[in-house]
Amino acid sequence: MTAAALHKSIEDARGREFAGLARNLSGDVRLHFGAADEQKSRMVSAMLGGCRLTQLEVDRHIVFGEHAAAGSDDPDAIKLVVQTEGDASLDRRGLHSPVSADSLVIYDPSRPYMLTNNKPVRRLLLQLPRHALPAAAVERLAQPFTARAEQAGMCRILLSLMDSTIREIDHLDEARRFSVGQTMIELVRTMVGADLQQTRPVANPLHVLLQRIRDYIDNNLERPDLSVTMIARQMGCSVRYVYRAFEVEGVTPSDYIWDLRVQKAAAQLRNAGGYAGEISGIAFALGFSSSAHFSRAFRRRYGVSPSQWRKARISQTR
Repeated sequence: MTAAALHKSIEDARGREFAGLARNLSGDVRLHFGAADEQKSRMVSAMLGGCRLTQLEVDRHIVFGEHAAAGSDDPDAIKLVVQTEGDASLDRRGLHSPVSADSLVIYDPSRPYMLTNNKPVRRLLLQLPRHALPAAAVERLAQPFTARAEQAGMCRILLSLMDSTIREIDHLDEARRFSVGQTMIELVRTMVGADLQQTRPVANPLHVLLQRIRDYIDNNLERPDLSVTMIARQMGCSVRYVYRAFEVEGVTPSDYIWDLRVQKAAAQLRNAGGYAGEISGIAFALGFSSSAHFSRAFRRRYGVSPSQWRKARISQTR
């Protein structure tokens, strides 16, 4: 899919267009704003493979879902709500589920419900295919599922992933969107305890975080200021959590960054032409602040200097 087509696939509605897009995406829902300002509403939505990720910023209102699956773009969707600002409550058959800031609630919108937003809210909404969850898990969602306290780490990772994805959606190609969507599905499957009887392994939240960190490092390796603090801020987690993710690697995040830089430099030196200044150019392009620092790191990794490595590779090709 071309960049123009990908951008077109992002749906953006503001003001009075908000309710229309909400019905298109969620089916038979009614929105009641009362005395609130509907013009303050905004919705941004995009497909992630089989999932749909949506961000809402809206004044206080009530959502009535009589039979929300009917007529929607994704009639088999299960909904996951992450509230980032404001308070709300989800009511179904007399049962009340609070939706507070940074909480996570999963529910089946094909069953009637009422979502009351007493204050302006900012919310992330994930719609995932019903078939992505085992039947037993879907049946459990007859009543809303709220993530337990012991799952706080996993909720934080999912929230961070959803938030960073919606912010970067313009820059994600189709393959990357699909991959992110699959990761979100695996996190949800794990949280609802869906795979206990399945052969398909569940996602470990630290493994998911580690893969996100690796991707971020690989895309920002040339930045001299790349640091653990910067990574933690981008991932939406603490520095300690970044270190925990790397425990399975047996290295620190900083060691991983420097080792990856040296490995990429060694690969580039294999094809180096041998002219003066090329080694320094490779070093600076990979985030090393000086040639001396690069040479020391390279020698620790390979036992020879960058120039000796390059000469040895050149001689091997003759």
